[in-house]
Amino acid sequence: MWLRQFLCLALLTALVHMLLAASGFLLWVRTSSAVLLAFGMDALVGAVRELILARRIARYGTADIDPREDRLFFVIVACAYVLVGLIALAVSVEQFWQRRAPGATLLGVLLAATAMLVIPIIGSYMKALAMEVRSPALKAAAIFTFGNSYLSMVLLIGLLINAGMERWWGDPLAALVMSPFIVYKGIQILVKHRSEEFVQ
Repeated sequence: MWLRQFLCLALLTALVHMLLAASGFLLWVRTSSAVLLAFGMDALVGAVRELILARRIARYGTADIDPREDRLFFVIVACAYVLVGLIALAVSVEQFWQRRAPGATLLGVLLAATAMLVIPIIGSYMKALAMEVRSPALKAAAIFTFGNSYLSMVLLIGLLINAGMERWWGDPLAALVMSPFIVYKGIQILVKHRSEEFVQ
């Protein structure tokens, strides 16, 4: 029962990430915001990661295995995170160099605030379910999801500096702050899948 609930929660998390990604990309098109682009790309990769986790649970009835095909999928996700982090770095540096002011967006602020509210709730519930199932892999996935709330906070601060304080540098600075965290997420996945935490 707990595992089935975790499966549904993983699918819900993937849907939330897809909606966040779509919203981020649409707002980026309107505003040319570096931080919205970084947030949208990260959310898209996060959605794929949750779908892979859901597929593993549905197929094997557990997440504490590391089949070869899933390992390949997670390596691709890890590389995607690293690529997204590097793109965020490049876009933020370019925006700083050109001193280009992105458009202000209250919808972006609302998006960030919603993500800050929803993601920690989902992550906390996932962790509670992981403790019931006693699954190290699911617990790690829950902590990983909960950690994404950090990006929402950075997004909110960057957009508020740009829109509320009218300081153009707030947007690229937020993307710059996001960049190493996104890269670290990719590295974390690679390291985790080389560890002995998973039963082969």
